Amino acid sequence: MSDGRKHLSGAAKRKREVKVAFPSKQKETLLTVLTVDTQNESFTEGDELASVDCEKAIVLQDNQAADELTAAASTSGMDVEVHILGKDCRTDPSMVDQLVTAATEFSASILDDPGLWMDVSNDMRDFLVLNGPRQVKVFSFPKDSVKRSFHRMYYWRELPNGDKLERPWLMYSKTQNAAYCFCCKLFQPNTLSALCSNGTKDWRNLARNLASHEKTSYHQRAFCNWKELEGKLKLKVNLDDKDQEKIASETNHWQNVMKRLVGIVRILATQNLPLCGRSDQLFVPDNGSFLKIVELMGEFDSVLKEHLRRVTTKEIHSHYLGKTTQNEIIHLVATEVKQKILALLKSAKYYSIILDCTLYNSHIEQITLVVRFVTATEASSSVPAEVNVREHFLEFIDVDDTKGAGMANVLLRKLEEMGIAIMDMRGQSYDNGANVKGKNSGVQTLLQELNPRVFSVPCSSHSLNLVVTDAASSFTEGVEFFNAIQSIYMFFSASPHRWEVLKQYVGISHLSMKPQSGIRWESCIEAIEAIRQQVGEVYDALSAVIEDGALTGAAHSKTQIEGERIARNMCNFKFLCSLVLWHDILFEINVVSKRLQDVNLDITGVVKQLDKTRSYLQCYWSDEGFENVLKSAEKLAEELDIDADFPPLQHTKSRHVTGLGYEAHITDPKQHFRVKFFNQVLACTIQSVEERFLQLKEHSTLFGMLYDIKNINETRSEELRQQCGALEKILTHGKLRDIDANDLYDELKALSKYVSVGSTPKDVLEYVCSRKMIVLFPNAFIALRILLTLPVTVTTGECGSSKVQLIKTHLYSTVMQDRIDGLATLSVEHELAQTIDLKEAVHIFATKKAQTSPF
Repeated sequence: MSDGRKHLSGAAKRKREVKVAFPSKQKETLLTVLTVDTQNESFTEGDELASVDCEKAIVLQDNQAADELTAAASTSGMDVEVHILGKDCRTDPSMVDQLVTAATEFSASILDDPGLWMDVSNDMRDFLVLNGPRQVKVFSFPKDSVKRSFHRMYYWRELPNGDKLERPWLMYSKTQNAAYCFCCKLFQPNTLSALCSNGTKDWRNLARNLASHEKTSYHQRAFCNWKELEGKLKLKVNLDDKDQEKIASETNHWQNVMKRLVGIVRILATQNLPLCGRSDQLFVPDNGSFLKIVELMGEFDSVLKEHLRRVTTKEIHSHYLGKTTQNEIIHLVATEVKQKILALLKSAKYYSIILDCTLYNSHIEQITLVVRFVTATEASSSVPAEVNVREHFLEFIDVDDTKGAGMANVLLRKLEEMGIAIMDMRGQSYDNGANVKGKNSGVQTLLQELNPRVFSVPCSSHSLNLVVTDAASSFTEGVEFFNAIQSIYMFFSASPHRWEVLKQYVGISHLSMKPQSGIRWESCIEAIEAIRQQVGEVYDALSAVIEDGALTGAAHSKTQIEGERIARNMCNFKFLCSLVLWHDILFEINVVSKRLQDVNLDITGVVKQLDKTRSYLQCYWSDEGFENVLKSAEKLAEELDIDADFPPLQHTKSRHVTGLGYEAHITDPKQHFRVKFFNQVLACTIQSVEERFLQLKEHSTLFGMLYDIKNINETRSEELRQQCGALEKILTHGKLRDIDANDLYDELKALSKYVSVGSTPKDVLEYVCSRKMIVLFPNAFIALRILLTLPVTVTTGECGSSKVQLIKTHLYSTVMQDRIDGLATLSVEHELAQTIDLKEAVHIFATKKAQTSPF
């Protein structure tokens, strides 16, 4: 020492004590934790022993870190400050030395007083940016000569909608009694603004000056430079280049791995294939489709090959191929699909719900929730107009209480969780169950009490199904006929040998016999048509089975008895006439049922289809129709080589009661068949069609003026005004209303001049959007969207139920409900699942995995 001292000076001691407060082993951690521990540290002879008698750990992750280090250092006679780092910072040796140097040069007192920032150097700027601005809020601000002063309310900016937005860049100097802009002070722009240099004391005009300052381009550039430098100091500068490259490499690896895993899960889910097997280990039998595809791709794909190598060599313990990761991926993709559906629904505003209740093998009642809405966007310079009627599956809802009130409460709670407003609902459609369509306590009634603007539209497919059910089960002859049809199928399907005999006679290219469905009666057309079109071949196959000499004993006797009973039924001319009659009726019902399952079909289309069906049945119910049935049955009798005569009637003492008294017995078998079977089937079917679709006709009448807008001028003005007024009334709830009747009347009259003849409501809506006429016809635009929103069938809900049957097979009957919801979403909404951009989600997932991987 040049001054002759034997010991270090006080300043030198303090600098050395701060330096030793950063042990080297702590410099390589990802979380910055600094430990001061200098106990038992010896020096050369002649030096004083300098030590700190306490061990102080400081986590530099909040604004109190500097104060804590200052308090700890003051106990040792030091006066130092340190930087505040983010939770994810990594401290290297060079940066630690810079922090120590800065800590000895800058004091905490300058952090909250921008008036002390005279010449801002790069080191000082880094120090201030790392610590961030400190706003003075608890202070008695001095007043000027006109009794005005700074106020902490200036730290907030009030937006036009009443919300308040914080100004983190605004600071107050106690020493200068002036306001400063933090970012403009540090990144001096070429301007004479007082906020950027010496501060402003113009308290009278401060609010106006702040509002003007924060909109200037130089302030925005300074703010961006502040945040950019802050990000670099906290994240990038503190990371070693090699570690950065290692993390980038690991991130890229995990990102590529996850892309492949997401692709595998998505393709398996959309194809309704199970992911898991009996084992969840690699390279073992029966470990599921997911792991088998991973193993297969590992043979050809370099990324999965490297991943499997790490797994098999136990280089990594978490391979992210198990059920947990699969569930995460399923939940991730399903959530993205669901969020996209909800975003489309909220943009469409008006919607309808479609519910289908199903009892699964686990004896749990579940509701399949489907939403229907219309997305209509105007044409722009780059995007054409688009109008889509959408039906999307949301999820399954478990129901403990199957009564109307219980189901309604569960539904309302689920809609609230999803953020779907009940007041925007305009339609509801169910499967015609008593608990949902009941007039007193059904779900539809309870929802209409909350929102009277919710139209209840019965499912046309279910109603049509019930029409056939009514006609088939209303009298004994109908039940006996369908039992006879089912017995023919059961006889041949009882053994493979009988089925082979049947195939030999009917041929491979002909119709195959089908069983009847107890739920969908129109599907019976497949069972009836196979017999109707090849009755001779079926009878020959039946005779061959009966005369088969390979059977002996009890088996031969049982087969012979069953076969002869079926043969007697088939050789009955009454059975042949019934076969022709039901085939014609069910064929027409099946055609209409297929058309009613179209998503784009609206109420007017349903009514037109039903009118055609009723007209067909009424024409069929005539003398000519009855004679055609007899002629067709006679041709079938010729194939069977039997007489075309009705069997004689069995006389009974009962009499048929009519409105005019007792009717005498009908002795003619032909007339008896016409009265008791032909007339009764058609009368019951026509009556059921009219009764079950009465509500649909009411809705069609209510929206009648929207079905043929082109010819609306032919309607009397008074009648059209009444229709518009009725629609406004039904779409009004309290002070809320969807349309204005007078404006709608004027808009429809004007719109009729532009649309073409035969335009459907969807065609009109597409025309308005493509010509950018929404602003001209807003009420018509709303009315058309509501009309198209109303559902006509619940077939989409049944799709969700059928997917569960495919997913929850016998082997995978224990699949958890959350997994089923996700798999069903991906399966039903597979088109939307393919459009989801998973790049960002996969990147986040891969980054998390890379940070925990070994360097």
